[in-house]
Amino acid sequence: AVVSTQSGHYGRDFKTLEEAQLSFPGVPVNWETCPALKMDLLVRDVIEKRDEGKYDVVIVEGHLVLTHQPLASLFHLTFYITLTYELALRRRLTRTYDPPDYPGYFETFVWPGYLNIVSGIRGNADLNPVWLDASDPEACFEALCEAVLLEIKKH
Repeated sequence: AVVSTQSGHYGRDFKTLEEAQLSFPGVPVNWETCPALKMDLLVRDVIEKRDEGKYDVVIVEGHLVLTHQPLASLFHLTFYITLTYELALRRRLTRTYDPPDYPGYFETFVWPGYLNIVSGIRGNADLNPVWLDASDPEACFEALCEAVLLEIKKH
């Protein structure tokens, strides 16, 4: 298996929050949207990994990957892991971002963006992910592994 991550495909490599803000004067920088990413490059990377023939499984990770139809159309099996506001905030606070989140970023962009993404996925008849609950990590992991192994056996 090989993993391709959304976080490795951000559109600009800002060294500091100040540099990002200078690029967009007066506009709060929001990294929680597809335009913030090089989605075409991510699609190309996934296709290359799939077509190399070296891997039985290509895992594509990221909260926006199902919102980009050219990417989502490549998947045989999809999962979306849901979480509560409290768990999302707790996890966010344990991570280090470069540049770091500015005050209010989670409340302004991260949580509303997450809710918008979940709503969009639920409202899209073409997407049918297995919904998993992050509040029970062990059950979440077991369900994910079981579904992946079942899919591998089919092929």
